[in-house]
Amino acid sequence: MVDEGINIYFGDVCFMASVSAKLVLGNKITVQVLAGRADQVISRLPNGLVVLFDQNSPYFDLLAPGQSVECHIIYIRENYVIVSPISEPVEMEIVHLPQVQTDDIIEDLEKLIEKVEGNAEVIPRALLRIIQLQQLMIKILTGEVQ
Repeated sequence: MVDEGINIYFGDVCFMASVSAKLVLGNKITVQVLAGRADQVISRLPNGLVVLFDQNSPYFDLLAPGQSVECHIIYIRENYVIVSPISEPVEMEIVHLPQVQTDDIIEDLEKLIEKVEGNAEVIPRALLRIIQLQQLMIKILTGEVQ
């Protein structure tokens, strides 16, 4: 539902804070610009609703993936929301978090997998796989792997 949840306000800017954040016509929200179909730009709210941008906005032609933009909500429907950008979009800053050393965790998980049998090894194997995938994503994002 679009009328349940909470919003977090910083000044008069609303950041959607829950999966079912409250949407009210005229609210200001900041959204991330994403690539849509057919070279169009869209966004998504945390609850999965698609955000479409008002093409009559003077800032519409400036929108590109990888930006964030402050908008007013101008139309709300069950499957989508239309917003009107009210300021120039800004490039989103990519924050690289320090890489956590996972060698000890991986070693402990491998030992645990050797000790247990049957269904008991499913979770340690899954955690090990998640850590391996996370490490691969970090390498891709930092340019270590092409």
